[in-house]
Amino acid sequence: MRALRVHNLVGPEGMSLDDLPDEAGRDDDGRVRVAVHAAGVSHIDTLLSRGQFDRVLRLPFIPGLEISGVVVLAPEGCGYSVGDRVVGYVRTGGFAESAWVHSHLLAPLSPDLTFVEGAATVVNFHTALLALWRRAQLCAGESVLVHGAGGGIGSAMVQVAAALGARVIAVAGTSDRRAVAEAAGADYICGPEDWFDTVKAADGVDVIIDPIGGEVFEQSLRCLAPEGRLVTVGCAGNCASGATPVHLLLQNSSLLGMSWPDMLNRDRSLFSCTAKQLEDLITKGLRPIVTKTYELADGGEALRAIENRTSSGKLVLTMA
Repeated sequence: MRALRVHNLVGPEGMSLDDLPDEAGRDDDGRVRVAVHAAGVSHIDTLLSRGQFDRVLRLPFIPGLEISGVVVLAPEGCGYSVGDRVVGYVRTGGFAESAWVHSHLLAPLSPDLTFVEGAATVVNFHTALLALWRRAQLCAGESVLVHGAGGGIGSAMVQVAAALGARVIAVAGTSDRRAVAEAAGADYICGPEDWFDTVKAADGVDVIIDPIGGEVFEQSLRCLAPEGRLVTVGCAGNCASGATPVHLLLQNSSLLGMSWPDMLNRDRSLFSCTAKQLEDLITKGLRPIVTKTYELADGGEALRAIENRTSSGKLVLTMA
């Protein structure tokens, strides 16, 4: 099989397309083998390629967290059969023509989605559902502010918030990203330079999704409406902040963290349950916004686009 592997922790330049045995990555823990048709590309992949994530993997390794494809080997009792169309979370190993996936991290691919769309739903949409529904306990009619709304995770947050009946304010920095935020269903779009004044003038919002940290995190705390909730889902910027507990105290507001991989580690049923909730939204018309696909051999270009912030929406690799 072909696989895009990281050989040196220098980013996309340290990656190469390699031919590996079909059984590469197999062990005896009963995982399901999936012929990968598409793999989503995420910010985490860029961090892994530079050794900057919270775990540094032994070289060489295959990045890629989310896949869609067809089951080609199904151990007895795993719940899947050869030929099933599936999506899955693999932690690493997705940028390859074949992947071994734990059965509890697989779900049926919706019949309404293509393989490309399926690969785009896993990390971002599962995170969005859990951040908004479970952590923030978002209710229909509430207001939501989404930072980075033109990227993969941000556009998914906008789509899910809108699908749950919220009024969505998006923050996006370029014309391309603003177009993605609009397509995702945002009711109002601000730029990085004017969102704070706009939200403060509107007496705050009920829920804020922050994947950035630093100054954005601090300002966001000051923009919460009474009993509002700030959910931090990442730290793409500087994690340092001058925020103090008084910002929470005065508005009776809440600060919530959201780490989807850690939640998966603690609850083996979580992936399947979230996938079923997501399927309900898909049947009502939700579709991921995939702005560009790349062939596997060109995966380094996809990572480079994310690093340089020249991409918008979701990027996906195909195995064709």
